[in-house]
Amino acid sequence: MNFVSEKLACLRPYDPGTSADGIHLDANESFVPLPDSLREVIGRRVSALAFNRYPDPLGAAVSEAFGAYYGVDARFVTPGNGSDELITLLFNVLLEKGDRALLVTPDFSMYPHYGALAEIEPVFLQKDHALRFDADELIALARAEQVRMVLFSNPCNPTSQGIPAADVLKIVDSLNCLVVVDEAYMDFWDESIIREAPMRENCIVLKTLSKIGLAGIRLGFAVANDRLSAYLRAAKSPYNVNALTQIAGEAVLAEKSTLQSAVAQICASRDALYTALLSFAQNGLHVFSARANFVTLRTPDAPALHQALQSRGVSVRCVGGELLRITAGAPEENQLFIQAFAACVKEGALACG
Repeated sequence: MNFVSEKLACLRPYDPGTSADGIHLDANESFVPLPDSLREVIGRRVSALAFNRYPDPLGAAVSEAFGAYYGVDARFVTPGNGSDELITLLFNVLLEKGDRALLVTPDFSMYPHYGALAEIEPVFLQKDHALRFDADELIALARAEQVRMVLFSNPCNPTSQGIPAADVLKIVDSLNCLVVVDEAYMDFWDESIIREAPMRENCIVLKTLSKIGLAGIRLGFAVANDRLSAYLRAAKSPYNVNALTQIAGEAVLAEKSTLQSAVAQICASRDALYTALLSFAQNGLHVFSARANFVTLRTPDAPALHQALQSRGVSVRCVGGELLRITAGAPEENQLFIQAFAACVKEGALACG
């Protein structure tokens, strides 16, 4: 007898495909560690924590710190156990079984995964050859398909492309459905609509601290108007963000200059990586301009190149058979990656050799 739902039959456990050793440029983490002084602050607060008590169910202090950092009122902020929890919540709470949601492709691979678990019917908008989509085309498709939700990342994972804030707001203001904009990588660009979202009836912006240095604590946020925020708080688990995460998040968000320095280092690394990869941009290999903390390139040899790099101890992400996504690493990691990349080209793993 089968005791589980048929919707689980086609799902597979998440497998990053990363080896334990070597250089990891496949997860879009920050290579900048927290300074010792900040780690000491977190340590002192943790040592004073009442471990026998539940955490603040609303995460008030960390929401205040988030709001102060990004310039939004804390009443519009809902913290979550990573933005993944919040995405799951959106599909399961704000939509019903059989509702349609418009997704663009390629985009974050977990959107259709969580949608499938919620039994949402996806409607896909294929991006063009430049890995971008047109706002008017998205609006027309959303209307024609009568979708209940539009969800996309900006800047996009895995393409590192982005659409301007004016186009995003055009989508929000033109549609009579929920528009969710995942700004996980917006710290590395300057086209956020996070301050506009609370002034819209139908907009939610998602954020995470994973890309700017706190991937290990799993802390994400949803920013929306009072009504939508109330729905999210009512539907989430009572103690969804643990006390350790709240302490660390509050402490780090209070150190604005530290975070801004880390972001600047990551952007400099990304730009250096992009420039280095341009020297290989020939014979079918295209390097895309980057708005996130990684660089994406297209080549028909992506799977072979991915394996060749893996054999040299360098982990990158292969996406959809033609794209390679390379996280911006520390300068020495970037250098070792470029050396391995050049060796792969020389040995024929890439046609541009």
